[in-house]
Amino acid sequence: MKRFLTVLLALLTIGVGTSHASLEDYFVDTKWLIDNRDQALVLDVRRAPLYWLGHIDGAQHVGRDQFLSTRNEVKSLVPDFADIAVLLGNLGATQKTPIVVYAEDNNPYAARLVWTLHYHGHTNAFVLDGGYEKWSKEGHPTSLLSSAKPEPVEYRVVELTSYPDIRAEADYIRTRIDHPYTVIWDTRRTAEFVGTEVRANRGGHIPGAVHLDWTELQKDVDGVKVLRSRDEIINLLNERGLTPDREIVAHCQTGIRSAYATLVLMGLGYERIKNYDGSWIEWANNPTLPIISADGTLDGTLQHRSLAATGLQNR
Repeated sequence: MKRFLTVLLALLTIGVGTSHASLEDYFVDTKWLIDNRDQALVLDVRRAPLYWLGHIDGAQHVGRDQFLSTRNEVKSLVPDFADIAVLLGNLGATQKTPIVVYAEDNNPYAARLVWTLHYHGHTNAFVLDGGYEKWSKEGHPTSLLSSAKPEPVEYRVVELTSYPDIRAEADYIRTRIDHPYTVIWDTRRTAEFVGTEVRANRGGHIPGAVHLDWTELQKDVDGVKVLRSRDEIINLLNERGLTPDREIVAHCQTGIRSAYATLVLMGLGYERIKNYDGSWIEWANNPTLPIISADGTLDGTLQHRSLAATGLQNR
């Protein structure tokens, strides 16, 4: 009966609040990269030692510090447009350049860079599903030698006057706690959510948050982690109340794992989704923001707003 209700819910909600997006708009497989290798700029965002031990032939290495910024003592925030423009220009990219980013098969940093590129207007950017593990296991060309540096160009995409509505900040989330039209998706490990694994000044979770580990979006195929099918993911999300008729705000520790989750939602066509890049490291380190501690008690004060105040009373 539970399975029947889950499938029924999926059928009822799949057309609500979704666009005609596809997972392939954000994730590409190894065959796509082989077919488009001559046009694509391939970026490796693994740790540098792994790059030197073997990388996709022709791939450029990009350090995490080049696409993660620290502001007001909060690390791993989305960088300014100017920083991204310099990065892409130095890599020889233009507005039309297809960019494919990879890491290990179970490493979400590639998704974080792709989410950042989409946020800054470079929508021709994709995660290589299965990462380096799938590419190398299938016997595609790899190299130990450093790839030749591309000729730098001036990246000329005009800075957006209005950014895509796919990023959230702490103040926004605080007004959406226990909101009937919004669900906060905690993509961390169970121990982090419960609060027994403490990686900030406080352990626990945002009040009312729904927990679903981002790794559940993947499955093992021949020893490599790849994205689940569209139907599998929708069923999984529906089971947790992460349905397209609601606004979904995802977070993790530093907005990396939740970037992967956000890209998946974008690929499913969910129209009201955001990634909170400040994430738990910002939220838990601010004593004025409420959390549910490991003992199940509320630490802090909830801020409630009426539906009229949010402007969503008729939605």
